[in-house]
Amino acid sequence: MAEPYVIKMPQLSDTMTEGVLVSWEKPAGARVERGDVVATVETDKAIMDVEVFRSGYLAGPLAEANSVIPVGGTIGYITDSAVETVAAPVPAAPAIVPTGPASATPPAPEGYAVKMPQLSDTMTEGVLVSWEKAPGDRIQRGDVVATVETDKAIMDVEVFREGYLSGPLVAVDAVVPVGEAIAWLVESPEQVSHENAVHDGGLRQPDATSAPVATPLPAAAMSGPVPSAHPAPRPQQGAASPFARQLAGQRGVDINGLRGTGPAGVIVAADVLGAAGGRAAPVASSGTAEPAVPGNGRAMTAIERAISQAMAASLSIPVFHVTVQVRPEALIRAAKAHKLSVTVAIAKAASQALHRHPLVNAAYQPVDKIVERSQHDIGIAATTEDGGLIVPVLRGVEGKTPEQLQTEWTSLLEKARKRRLSPPEYTNPTFTISNMGMYGIAQFDAIVTPGTAAIIAIAGNGPEGMPITITADHRVVNGAEAALFLNDLKQAIEHPDNWLGSGGPVIPEGDYDVQVLVIGAGPGGEDCARELAENGIRVAMVNDAPLPGGECLWRGCIPSKAWRAAADRIRDREHDAAMGITLGTPRLDWAQLEQHRRGILQTRGEMALKTDQGVKIQVLEGYARFTGDHSVEISGKDARTLTFGACVIATGAPAFVPPIPGIQDALKSGAAVTSDTVWNLKQPPARLCVIGAGAIGMEMAQMFHDFGAEVRVLEALPRPVAEMEKEVAEQLMKAFAHNSLRLQVLTGVKVTEVAGQPGQLEVRYQSGDEVANYACDLLLVATGKRPDTSGLNLAAAGVALGDRAVIAVDASGRTNVTHIYAVGDVIGGYMLAHTAGQQGRVAAASLLGHSARYEAAKDCGVTFTRPQCAFVGLSLEQARAEGIDAVEVKVPLSIDAKAMMTGETDGLIKIVADKISHRIVGVHFLADHADTLVGEAVMMVSAGLTLEQVAGAIHPHPTQTELFGEMARRLLSRLRRSARAAS
Repeated sequence: MAEPYVIKMPQLSDTMTEGVLVSWEKPAGARVERGDVVATVETDKAIMDVEVFRSGYLAGPLAEANSVIPVGGTIGYITDSAVETVAAPVPAAPAIVPTGPASATPPAPEGYAVKMPQLSDTMTEGVLVSWEKAPGDRIQRGDVVATVETDKAIMDVEVFREGYLSGPLVAVDAVVPVGEAIAWLVESPEQVSHENAVHDGGLRQPDATSAPVATPLPAAAMSGPVPSAHPAPRPQQGAASPFARQLAGQRGVDINGLRGTGPAGVIVAADVLGAAGGRAAPVASSGTAEPAVPGNGRAMTAIERAISQAMAASLSIPVFHVTVQVRPEALIRAAKAHKLSVTVAIAKAASQALHRHPLVNAAYQPVDKIVERSQHDIGIAATTEDGGLIVPVLRGVEGKTPEQLQTEWTSLLEKARKRRLSPPEYTNPTFTISNMGMYGIAQFDAIVTPGTAAIIAIAGNGPEGMPITITADHRVVNGAEAALFLNDLKQAIEHPDNWLGSGGPVIPEGDYDVQVLVIGAGPGGEDCARELAENGIRVAMVNDAPLPGGECLWRGCIPSKAWRAAADRIRDREHDAAMGITLGTPRLDWAQLEQHRRGILQTRGEMALKTDQGVKIQVLEGYARFTGDHSVEISGKDARTLTFGACVIATGAPAFVPPIPGIQDALKSGAAVTSDTVWNLKQPPARLCVIGAGAIGMEMAQMFHDFGAEVRVLEALPRPVAEMEKEVAEQLMKAFAHNSLRLQVLTGVKVTEVAGQPGQLEVRYQSGDEVANYACDLLLVATGKRPDTSGLNLAAAGVALGDRAVIAVDASGRTNVTHIYAVGDVIGGYMLAHTAGQQGRVAAASLLGHSARYEAAKDCGVTFTRPQCAFVGLSLEQARAEGIDAVEVKVPLSIDAKAMMTGETDGLIKIVADKISHRIVGVHFLADHADTLVGEAVMMVSAGLTLEQVAGAIHPHPTQTELFGEMARRLLSRLRRSARAAS
C-alpha cells in the first residue's frame, strides 16, 4: 500500500502563518483529481481555495471546520482507495509561547496567540502603537484589537477567531519582531490575565513549538519594492502551490526551471524564494565605514528607517538626469474645469507618455533581466502629518478616467497623511512622481528606487516654464528614450485637449457671424449641429438642398430600405407553402411603391428641418466655399459671406465611377445609373447588370431579383461584401447561389467595356482567361463612394487631405487646422450613416471641450440582403492584428428552433473574444433578422462585456438571442478545458 499523500495548510499570502479551515468542498471518500478544490481556508486577507496536485480519494481524519491550523499543518490525506483511512491524528494548532527571561514576563495562558503580523514584504518588526481593546473584552472574528506601526504606515491588527483578550500584553511603543506574540485570546473571562509583557525589542528565534512563519527573503532581494505582476503560469511539468506561483510572478522567477521540494515534487514558496535570493544583487558599498557623528542621536522612526534603507539601496543604481521645460497653463485650466488636482492630471499625462515609451515603466531585475509592465501603477510622493514621506500608488492609471483617479487620490492622500495606508496602497509602483512645485523650488533631482526605472521631479513654474527632470536607470532606459518620453510628456501636458478635454469650449472667440459653421446636413452634420445648438452654441448649417438628410435620407439608407421592405414581402411568400398557407403569386405595383417611398422621404425631410429650426440652428441653402480659415462664401439660394469661429465639414461622398471605356457615355444616356441616380426609374429592369458586390451592389441586386429581374453581379475582388467577416461573406455567396438561378455573383472579374443604349446594353468582362458579354437593359455602377472636395477650396483654409482624397483627421475629427473638423464620408473609413452621426457628435463634444473619440473597433454595420450580413467590432483576424489573443465561437442557424419555425435557416452567428480577459471584441452575423439581433451585440462590444456576463444573462425563449448565451457558455467551457490541459 502506497503512503498517503498529506494535504497541508498552504501559505496563500506572504503574511500568512496560519489559516482557519472554513469548509470541506469534498467529503471523505470522494474521488479527487489534480487541480480539484477540496477545501476553503481563511487567511489573514481572504477566503481562498485549497487545490490538490494528485489524484486519489479524500481520506480522514479531516481537520474540523473552524479549526486553526498552522501553515504546513496537516488538514487531510489523499489515498489510493476509497476505503482507506489514516490513523495518524491531525495535530492541533500549537500555541506560540513568547521567549525571553522567565522573570521578566508572566507565563502565557492556555489560549491563542495574537502575533505581530507581517504587513508588508519588507517588514521584519513592528511598533505597538495602541491597544483598541482591553484585557477581558469579548472579541469577535474580524475585530481590530491593536494598531501597529510598520516601516511605512500605521495599520490595524485583526483577529480571526473568537474569545476574550488576555495578557500578557505587549506595552505601547514596544518593538516586536514579526511572528511574536503581542497578546492572547482565551476561551472564558476566568482565564483572562491582566499582566503586561516585558519586551526587550530584540529579534529572537521562536522556540521549537512555535507555528511556522513566512520565510523571509534574503537581504538583497528585500532591498526594493516587488514589481507588480500576475501569478506565474502553472509549470509545464509537475505542479506548484498557489503561493509559489504568486511569488514567482512577483519576483520574475521562471518556475519551469525549479525542482520542487514539496510533497510529490510540488514547487513551494521556499523553492521560489531560494531561486530569487540566489539571483539577488548585493547593494553596492563604498567599502569605507561611515564616520562617527558627535552628539546623542535619537532612534529613527520606522518610516525614517525605511527611507534610509531604500536610499542606501538606490546608491547601486546607475542613473542619469534629463530636464525639459513645460508650459502647464493649459493643463491647469483643464484640471480646474474637470475638478481635478493638478497632481492627478500630471499622473494621467504621464500615463499617456508611458504608453508610447513602455521601457520607462519597466524595471531592472537582478541579474541582467528587465521586467516589462503594461499596467501603469504611478506612485506620487506625499507628506504625512508628522513630517514623514510616503508614496501612495494610483493603480491602473492607463485604464481609468481622470474622475476615477481623482476619487482614488483623494482617499489615498487622506489616509497617507494619517499614515493609514494598507500595503497595496503604497507598495510596488511602476513609475514615480515627486512634485515640489508648490514650494517654489526652481529645479531638483529625485532618486529612483529599486523596482522602478524612472522618477520625474516637478519644480515650480518660472519664466521659462515648469522644469520636469527625469532620473532614469541607465540599465533599462537610455538617454534618447528618456528625452523622447519627456517630449511626449510635454505634449500631453501642454495639449490636454487631446486626451482630457480643455477647460471649456475650444471654439475660438472673436467677432464672428456664428460660433460654428457646419457644411453639410446629412447625419454627421445634422447631429453635430443639433448637439452644439442644444448646448447654447450659435450654429449655422449650410445644405445643398431644400431639406436636410443628406445621402442617407434621399439617396441611400431610407429609400433603399423602402424597396427592401417591398422585396421582403415578395420573398416571404416563398415560405408560405411550408407552413400550410396558399396565396396567389405576388405582383409588384411599381408606381404605388414609388409613391410610398417618396412620401417617406418628404415626410422625414420636413420633420428634420422643423427639428433643426426648433433648436435654433440657422439653416442655409447653398454651396459653401472657403475664403480663409475663418470665412466662407455661400452661393445659391441663401448666398452670402459668413465668418465663423470653428467649422465642421460634413459634405459626404458621391458615387465613384471607375474608368471603364464607355461607362461615362452610358451614364449620360441613362443606360447606366449609380447609387445616386437609380431613384428615377420608371419601371424596374428585366435584366440588370451590377458592377460591384459591396453592400450597395448586393442589396440592389437581390432586391431587383425579387422584383422579377435576371441579375448578374460583377466583382473585381475575390469575395463580395469585403467589409464583412470572411466566412459570413462566403456563406452569403452560397445562399445566393442556392436560392435562385436568376441571380449570379461573379468574383475576380474585370469589366473591360460598356457599350449600347438604354434598354440595349452590353457589358464585356474578363474572368481569368475567359472573355464574356452580358446583355442587359440597365447597368448599375455600385463601386463605392469617394469624397470630392474640389468645390470647398480647402487650400484657402489650410486644410490638408490624406490618402484617396479624404480629409485627414484625428480620432476627435479635428483636421490639421485645430478649429476645423470633418466627419462622415468625407474622411473615409466606414461610409455609414450611423458612423457619420457618431463622428458628428464626437466633433461637437470636442468643440465643447470634452474628451471624445470615435472608435472604429466598436463600430457596426448591416447589409440588408436576405439573409442579412452584420458586424460589430473586430473579426478574429482583425483582433489578432491588433495584438489581441483572440478566439471565436460560432453557431449555424440550421440548429436554431426559431429559424426552423420561420424557415430561415441559412446563416451563422460568431462571437470573437479576448482569450485572456474574456472581453467580447466582435460579433458577426449572417441571419435573416440580423438587423434586430445586432443591437444586443453592439451593447456587448461597446460596453466591453465579458463572456461570463453574457453567459449569465437571461435571454427569452424561443428567440435567436438565446444563441448569445449558449455561445458564451460554450466558449467559456472550451477555454476552461484548454487551461486545464495547459496546466
